[in-house]
This record gives sequence, structure tokens and C-alpha cells, in this order.
Amino acid sequence: MEELIKLVKNELKITWSDPDTDKEIETLVADAIPTMNYKLGVKEADADYLAPGQERRLFLNYCRYARNNCVEDFDMRYLNDILQLRLKYEVKYAKEQTV
Repeated sequence: MEELIKLVKNELKITWSDPDTDKEIETLVADAIPTMNYKLGVKEADADYLAPGQERRLFLNYCRYARNNCVEDFDMRYLNDILQLRLKYEVKYAKEQTV
């Protein structure tokens, strides 16, 4: 989780460290993980928001929206990306069940 916090702080251009900001970002990331897992239909063990790719980009964008108190706009703006990733994991999990 610490690496995700660093990644989010970097994405949000937070170059300082103070207890209030650090706690805000820690809470934001802790809430964003299960939220994104649910939106994408991802099992917790399969979620790697540190690896380069669409999942990480979407996670960081969600954190940006959350920091700016506009998560209600996130789904509309990123619906296509959410659906693409959801389909990817649905296919993956369907293949796992048939094996």
C-alpha cells in the first residue's frame, strides 16, 4: 500500500509531507482499492494497480477525482475504460472456471 500511496502522491503532484495530507492520501487509497476492484469486477488478489497499464491509469484517475470531491463524475468519464477492464476480467475468470 505504501507504494500506491507514493504513486498517488506523485500523480497528484503532492511533493510535501505533512500528517494531514498524508492521512488524507492514505484514506483515499484505502477506499479506492476496494472501490476499483468492485467497479472492475476484480478479485483482490488479481488487482495490481502498481503495474503499468490500463488498471493503474484508471486507479490514478479515480484517486484524482476522489481528491477533488467529484467521484460522481468518474464513472461517466471513464465508463468505456471500466467496461473494457471488466470484460477482460470476466473472460479471465470464465476461462479459469472451465479449466
